[in-house]
Amino acid sequence: MVTKRQSRALGLTIAVSLSPVFAFAHHSTTEFNFSEMQELTGEVVQVQWRNPHIRVNLLVRNVDGSEKVWHMEAQDVNGLDRAGIPRDLVQVGQTVTVAGTPSSRREQLFLMTNLMLPDGREIVTLLAREPRWTDRPIGDRDAASGRPEEFVAPVNDIFRAWTHIQSNGPDFGGSPPLTAAARAGYEAFDPGRDDPVLGCVAPGMPEAMTYIGRHPVGFTRMPNGDIRIGIESDDNVRVIHMDPAANAENQPPSALGYSVGRWEGDDLHVRTTRINWPYFKVLGLVAVPQSPAIEIVERFALNRELGELVYDFSATDPATFMEPVVTPRYHVWRYRPGVEVQPYDCTLDGE
Repeated sequence: MVTKRQSRALGLTIAVSLSPVFAFAHHSTTEFNFSEMQELTGEVVQVQWRNPHIRVNLLVRNVDGSEKVWHMEAQDVNGLDRAGIPRDLVQVGQTVTVAGTPSSRREQLFLMTNLMLPDGREIVTLLAREPRWTDRPIGDRDAASGRPEEFVAPVNDIFRAWTHIQSNGPDFGGSPPLTAAARAGYEAFDPGRDDPVLGCVAPGMPEAMTYIGRHPVGFTRMPNGDIRIGIESDDNVRVIHMDPAANAENQPPSALGYSVGRWEGDDLHVRTTRINWPYFKVLGLVAVPQSPAIEIVERFALNRELGELVYDFSATDPATFMEPVVTPRYHVWRYRPGVEVQPYDCTLDGE
């Protein structure tokens, strides 16, 4: 089994050019080695153009006459929609060529970065990658992440949808301060078998915020003064209770826990407890068992002049960590008018 010890800092520019090692909204990609890119040509026998990511099954006929069906995974649908890539381009019965990298753990699983249609047109199926065969692939890859001139500043407040610009793996990702029990669970975790989100289960905290890929998040002030955070990935919705008298002590445990917020100037500070989600997952650490004692403290720091929102958080869990873990500047978002949090509609295979 491949463990997840690689630290995966995603140093992105405004144009969001991802490094070769990155994370889906749902699961780690460390089982795929991008230094070993391959091409396959075959017949499309199944297409599932839906979240958590598109899937294409490809029947490859080998020179010796044998046949093998490869299972392709690629970008989430929302990202491809924003890039203007039509959903009906890939059809059963077509002969296509794909590029990508096979899994090091699971047989006949292929992370598809590029696909060439029978007419020679190319789709970049993993928007972080570059075109492979043509200079002008279908769609507009920059439209998914935004161009510098599309971002607007200054802004007046946090209440809007925010576009992802950058994520940074924490320093502790390569050497997490785990307890013995947590380390044993970490080493035993198989992301292809044990991760609940692969069954389209919306993740709890902190994963609901930390493993959302490049999907936007939106902040809304509710009539009672509480704050609603809509997270496109997994259609997750958090409620931040802003009443100073809000008390988590008697609240029922839940995957997202109970969040109490306060303002410090323009910065929103949130303390979340009563979490019963089983795993702690951040970039570079997939995944560690966490206990109901976990406490998450978040800061959403608004820079009005830059039109920028920076997300930091720390976590304390004596059953998991020997000391608190801190993630400065974990996410950075900017304001791009017209971007909205879209339905995610995760769907299991065969549905």
